[in-house]
Amino acid sequence: MKIWIDRALLGLHVAGACMVIALTLLICYDVMGRLLFNPPFSGTAEIAGVSLVLLTFLQTPYVVRERKLLRVTFFLNLMPGLLRSYFNAFAYILGAAFFLGVAIVSWEPAIVGWGTGEFFGNDAFRVPAWPLRFGTLLLWIISGFVCLGFVADGLRGRLSSKDDDQLPE
Repeated sequence: MKIWIDRALLGLHVAGACMVIALTLLICYDVMGRLLFNPPFSGTAEIAGVSLVLLTFLQTPYVVRERKLLRVTFFLNLMPGLLRSYFNAFAYILGAAFFLGVAIVSWEPAIVGWGTGEFFGNDAFRVPAWPLRFGTLLLWIISGFVCLGFVADGLRGRLSSKDDDQLPE
């Protein structure tokens, strides 16, 4: 099961990287359109704004799983192994509470955005809001569950290594 979860999280990460490439191509197309033909692509700002939010949270679950977030390990390295594991579990509890809390408070705006037909942009180019709202909601829930998995590992004493490259199995 762990292999499938890791592959799914890697798939989200790769989808975010592909979105960065597509966004780069779109911005280059917009700039070239302005320089060569004078009219820019009319939806670049709206697509870029929506894409930046979505690609950030597409990559978050994988980054959390790989433990590649910014960490200050000075205090952790001074702690004995079991205390370090419990402290890591506490940090992941806070992470899970954050992600799941954001998901809970984002539920109502997602429902309202879907029901009212909310959109981003102007009359020239409209992007519906509900796919972004529900997409980020789902990704926050996934990130919260990744953190909860680390909480379980930390309470079992599996997060005691000083080497962050050793993930619990």
